[in-house]
Amino acid sequence: MPLGKQIAYSALIGLIWTVVAIATLWLHFHAQAMMLLWLPGAISVAALYLAKRDEQWTLLGGLFLAAVATNVVFYGSFLTAVGFVASHLVEPLLIVTIARSVVGRRSFQSLNLRDMVLLLLAALAGAMGGTLFAQPFRPEPSFVQFVWWSLNSLLGVVAGAPVLIYLAYAFRRLRSENRSILSGIPIWFAISMISMFALTLLVFQKQGVSPISLILVGLVFIAVRYGQIGASLAVCMVGLAATTLSIGGELPAAFSGLTQTEASISIQIYMLLMMATSLPLTAMLLRLDRLSLRMKVRNAKMRESLLMLNMAEEVGRIGRWRYDPRSGEQDWSRQMFLINGMDPSNGSDPGPDVKKYLPDGGEELFSQLAHHSKDRARYSFEYHVRLPRGGDERILRMHATNQYTENGELAFVFGVVMDVTDHHQRQEALDKERTRAMRLAAEAQYLAHTDPLTGLANRRRAITQLEKCIGRADTTNRPLALISFDIDHFKRINDNNGHQVGDDVLVRIAEIARSQARASDLVGRLGGEEFIWILPDAGPTEARTAAERLRHAIETESSKGGLPCVTASIGYAMWRKDDDGNSLLARVDDALYAAKEAGRNKVQKAA
Repeated sequence: MPLGKQIAYSALIGLIWTVVAIATLWLHFHAQAMMLLWLPGAISVAALYLAKRDEQWTLLGGLFLAAVATNVVFYGSFLTAVGFVASHLVEPLLIVTIARSVVGRRSFQSLNLRDMVLLLLAALAGAMGGTLFAQPFRPEPSFVQFVWWSLNSLLGVVAGAPVLIYLAYAFRRLRSENRSILSGIPIWFAISMISMFALTLLVFQKQGVSPISLILVGLVFIAVRYGQIGASLAVCMVGLAATTLSIGGELPAAFSGLTQTEASISIQIYMLLMMATSLPLTAMLLRLDRLSLRMKVRNAKMRESLLMLNMAEEVGRIGRWRYDPRSGEQDWSRQMFLINGMDPSNGSDPGPDVKKYLPDGGEELFSQLAHHSKDRARYSFEYHVRLPRGGDERILRMHATNQYTENGELAFVFGVVMDVTDHHQRQEALDKERTRAMRLAAEAQYLAHTDPLTGLANRRRAITQLEKCIGRADTTNRPLALISFDIDHFKRINDNNGHQVGDDVLVRIAEIARSQARASDLVGRLGGEEFIWILPDAGPTEARTAAERLRHAIETESSKGGLPCVTASIGYAMWRKDDDGNSLLARVDDALYAAKEAGRNKVQKAA
């Protein structure tokens, strides 16, 4: 920025600082109002933070002249004015120096909770540093005055500076888009701020017991809806409302029963609590926003990849195929139908009639699949088809991979097929498609919600299913039972027999539990030797019977196959209207521990 523009800009900032400072000090000295946040400090910090390094000295000069003029007018003594001016400059310099080391070149949207806490500590260091610098120059310095002014400066910076910085960026953006500043203010945002101001007036004027927590609830609502900028401005609204109430020497909070200064400090501490409450909430929201953005980018890339895949299939005449050997269901891509000379408009599954289009009735294809059914690696083979129209026989090469359940059962076969009768040169395209099929298989495996050892639902799936069952029970008013069980003295089994035998015991217990469960039930492994069994629509008698049946089955069947005989302690609980997932788990865990304390191999009902 040219020097002339720097001077003009610094003069403008100094003028704004002077106007705000004079208005604030006039309210304090002449209207006998208590200042709860020093907004001129926010102006200094925001201006210095936004300024480039070569512009800072000119800006400091403008702020210095503004501070000198303001303080000489209100304090009279030149020495006192100089001390306060130095304090006004030390504070923003210290805060901006620390803030820039924390933020660096990142945007505010990329900050995490740790960064926000460091910025809050930077503001605290600057506020206390500036107050300490000015303390000797005060006419009647005291500890209460020191605390009040430190909180005043701190709140002005942490609540006001983020808002001013955000407004500066928003003004630049709107100016580049040739839009007015008013068009960038959502109407509901303005209504929310006005409502926060009005709510504070109503709450702080109430005598006796005041619903002050309503202000905190309002802050949380605003923080969730508008982020940290909204929370900061909401805190400013609280401070301005309390200052308004204190005009004329009145108490800023009628219910406090304290002096004006003591009540002001109490409200300042409450405002700091509001800021501290909003920080983790807004940090989490920022993190969710960043995650959402990454998901959008990833989804866009996936759509692009899918488009490229479909184009590659059309150009290279490559078909995708998925086969479920347990049900016989198949899933064919459009090109898979065309390669086999069939109509792709009939759906993704050609049905059992596909065998009639194979020269040998499908024996060659399905015998190859059966031969490779235990292969853990990719495999390929060729087979013949006879096209429905014209009867031409073609040679197709299939590259396939198997996906297994955790108990070793073949779950799916993923395959890509290409007509290689005249197109062996398309091997490179086949390799790409094979790699993609493997990636899809790996992603499907990763997203599975199954415990890798036992084949039961893992902790995440079990807890999610429990929450769903609780929601259904709450809606339908149907009973819900939860059984928790773990293996008695499981550590002794690992120590005496080795971890492999311990794993085999866990697998055996999972098989027993699965055999006891109904089709509508879910058995999950939470970790270690701890399991849960969710029984929708099961009453107390059914739950007790199921728990005893499970205990007996484990005691009598666990040793089959040469494994150590084990027992299990079992607790069960019935869902109550006031239960959520955590409380129901806590109650059933208490019952489990009671069963263990009763001597193990017992069934205990939760209180």
